[in-house]
Amino acid sequence: MNTFTLGDRIIRWAQDEPSIELLVLIGSRARARDAPGAGDQHSDWDFQIAAADTAVFADTKWTASLGVQPLAYVARLGRLGSSQKVSVLFAEGELDLVVLPLATLRGLARAIGSGQQVEDVAVRQALTDQATVLQGGYRILKGAKDFASFYDFVVREISPARISQDGVRMLAEEFVCDFVSTHRKIERGELIAAQRWLHHQLVEKNFRLLHELRLREGQPTFPDARRIEFLDYSRAAQVAITATLSVVSLRDGVEKAAETCRQLVRALIGNQWSWPELSPLRLRTK
Repeated sequence: MNTFTLGDRIIRWAQDEPSIELLVLIGSRARARDAPGAGDQHSDWDFQIAAADTAVFADTKWTASLGVQPLAYVARLGRLGSSQKVSVLFAEGELDLVVLPLATLRGLARAIGSGQQVEDVAVRQALTDQATVLQGGYRILKGAKDFASFYDFVVREISPARISQDGVRMLAEEFVCDFVSTHRKIERGELIAAQRWLHHQLVEKNFRLLHELRLREGQPTFPDARRIEFLDYSRAAQVAITATLSVVSLRDGVEKAAETCRQLVRALIGNQWSWPELSPLRLRTK
């Protein structure tokens, strides 16, 4: 019986493929079994990979070496914006490959190894993105000799992406603008657009604020509201919104999101920001 997991297939292929110079397991599968957010049977496989020729990942040809055929394949910009991401759906599971530019990676590793300071703004942002990803755990499976010191440096010396005090205030101001816009959509009868805006803008900002709050509290937390139900049920209920396509339900959802925003901002920066008086706008909130 074939007992290879999808992760096993990727690891075996990368270790045997000469053009692959780095393979790093990241995400939930890299965490200890008893750690918060550890992988389970529903988890995908997340890797960082570096190769001499990254063009090989532009299409599915390389997957023939895995012995399984993809059901869907897409190469796109990664969520953090500083690298390419390949997402592949197999019958055996899901795979995300973050494709790192080898030449840039080698140059950074050499510079950091020699004690040079990284001044380039774009490179600093890329290192911040990397630190954010590695904070969730990682294991170098190929290329440790050349890159382990670089990875150690990023985890030890680079701060992951955080929201500053000014950033919290800016998010709060953005929330107010989107709060008014969502109410206007409801008043106009654009209920589908209002429902989208409620979740896409208002609730998403609350997710970001809650993530930052848990970071400041030293609590386990993951971006995008991942696993929040398991980590903090009471706060999960606080940020959760259920809004159907009715005026009353959408207005209630928007008002709940606004109260949550006020509570989170207060917990983060105290009285450094306050909700503005919106009565002159004559919003129909009830």
